[in-house]
Amino acid sequence: MSGARNLGAATTPAGTTDVGVSLNTLAFERGRERAYLPNPELTFRRGAGENWDWGGRLTLLGLELGTRHRLAEQSAWTLSVAPSAGVWYVPVTNNSTEPVNLRLGAQALLDYRLSRAWTVTGGVSMMGTFAGPLTVFQGRFNGTHLLASPGGSLGIGFRLRPNLELRAEGGLELPLDLREGRRQPTGYAGLTLRWRRADVR
Repeated sequence: MSGARNLGAATTPAGTTDVGVSLNTLAFERGRERAYLPNPELTFRRGAGENWDWGGRLTLLGLELGTRHRLAEQSAWTLSVAPSAGVWYVPVTNNSTEPVNLRLGAQALLDYRLSRAWTVTGGVSMMGTFAGPLTVFQGRFNGTHLLASPGGSLGIGFRLRPNLELRAEGGLELPLDLREGRRQPTGYAGLTLRWRRADVR
């Protein structure tokens, strides 16, 4: 379980917090049919230093937390890396036997600023997933799987006002079961409205 993170490479400035609402859609194979799952979420990012921030996203199906670190920046572009960890309940997997997903990974992000209002963001990611049945909470690990999921994304952001941004993103992940081989790709698309405010001191 993943979906659009709707992140750019530019970190949230220290002393400010970004709060957003998103509507994402996941596309995946269920049996021999293509299925779609809407996934609304709340997001936040808080500036923690000159070159990094932290935050997360909360959905109906799980929680993800992570940081974002700016590695390099020029007038037209910014390069960052964003490690994250999350836990998800996925009731609609291909075989309906792996509803518990624990994910750990990172995403590299590159912003290219077309103008003061428009920014294009490209991303590549690698996620590791532990997926299994609900019995894992009882210490029973039969039926669990380890997956590696490389992926890519492309997004565009438009700044409506200095403190308000609209961002759209689409992407693809290619999950690989470390024991059973390749699985069907998972696609996603998302739209986020994000508001920035100064922290109360």
